[in-house]
Amino acid sequence: MKNKINLLTFLALLFSTSSAFSIEISKHISTIIDPEPLVRVHPKYPIKAARESRSGWTKFSFIIEKDGSVSNILELDSSGSEDFSKEAVKALKKWQYQPAMENGQPIQQCVNTVQLDFKMGQDKSGGVRRRFKKTYNSAMEALNEQKFEKVEELITKLASYKYRHATENNYLHLISAEYYEVLGEKQKQLTSLNKVRFSYDNLVPDSHMLSVLNKQFLLSVQLNKFQSAYSTFKRIKKLDIAKANIENYDSVITQIDEFIGGEQDIVVAADINDQDFWHYPLVRNEFSLVDINGSLNKLDVRCANKRHVYTVEANNTWSIPKSWKNCSVLVYGDDNTHFKLVEHPLKS
Repeated sequence: MKNKINLLTFLALLFSTSSAFSIEISKHISTIIDPEPLVRVHPKYPIKAARESRSGWTKFSFIIEKDGSVSNILELDSSGSEDFSKEAVKALKKWQYQPAMENGQPIQQCVNTVQLDFKMGQDKSGGVRRRFKKTYNSAMEALNEQKFEKVEELITKLASYKYRHATENNYLHLISAEYYEVLGEKQKQLTSLNKVRFSYDNLVPDSHMLSVLNKQFLLSVQLNKFQSAYSTFKRIKKLDIAKANIENYDSVITQIDEFIGGEQDIVVAADINDQDFWHYPLVRNEFSLVDINGSLNKLDVRCANKRHVYTVEANNTWSIPKSWKNCSVLVYGDDNTHFKLVEHPLKS
C-alpha cells in the first residue's frame, strides 16, 4: 500500500502546480516474425457523410489468421457514425497480410488494433451543426445550474444523433466528462475522456488539449488503468507546452513501473454498459474476476501469438505463460454487469 499512497501523493502535487507503450513482463522463447501488410483496402467514404462534409473515426481490434486474412473484427470505439463503422468493417475484411511466423510456421496474430479516420476538406462550421450546438449550450447551462436531471436528458439527446461529426463527438464526451466529474463518478469520467480525439493539425489550442490529457492521466493512475496512463503520457509528450513538466510525468511513470513490479494486487473496476464486452490490456501474467454483480458469459484472452476463450466462473484465476506477450482481455456479459479484475503480483 505504501507505493500506491506515495504515487497518488506525488500526483496531487503535480497537478496542483501545474497510450501506447507496453510493459514487457516476459521474454520470447521462440523466434517470431511479425505479420506484414500485403493489401490494405481503404474504406469508401459514405455518400451521406461526404455531402455533409462529415468527418469521424473508428477503432477496431482484429485477428490475423494463419493464411493472412483478417477475422474476428470488433469495434472498440468510434466517433458515433454508423455509416463510417460499416464501411470500415467492409474494408478490413478485404485486408491481407503476410502472416506472423513462429519457428518457420504461420501462426495467428491475436492483438491488432487500428483506427481508421474519415476526413474531408475544411468544414467552415467546425463540424458542429446548429441544432447540436444549441442542445449542447442548453446542457452546459443546466450543468452550471446543477439541474442534473436536465443535464442527463440533454446528454442523452446529444448521444442520440445517429451520425455525429468528429467535433460533435468531442463536445458530447467533454460535457459528459464534466458531468461525471461533478457527480464524482471517476470511472465514467475517464471513459468519456478516452472517447475524445484531438487532431494535432487542427485549431484546438495546446493548452486545451493538455488540460484534457492531464485529467486522463490523473484518472488513469488513480483507477489503476496503467496502460491508459502510458498511452496518455505519449500524447502529452507531443505537446510543446508540456515540456516544462515532463520530468514530473517521467517520475510518475517510473513509480507506476515500480508499482506494477511490486507485491500489491492491481484492482480495476469494470462495467459492461453500451457495448457487449469490456476491454482491458493486462500488465501482469495472472488475474482473477471477482465481485461479479450481474452475468458474465465469456472471457477472450488475446496475446501477441495466442488466443484462448473461456467460460467465466466467479473468483477463478487465470495464469498466462511467460512466453505470451502483450495480452488483453475481452470480458463479455449482460448490460449493467459490474465486476472487478484483479491482477496478482508477478511471480519470479
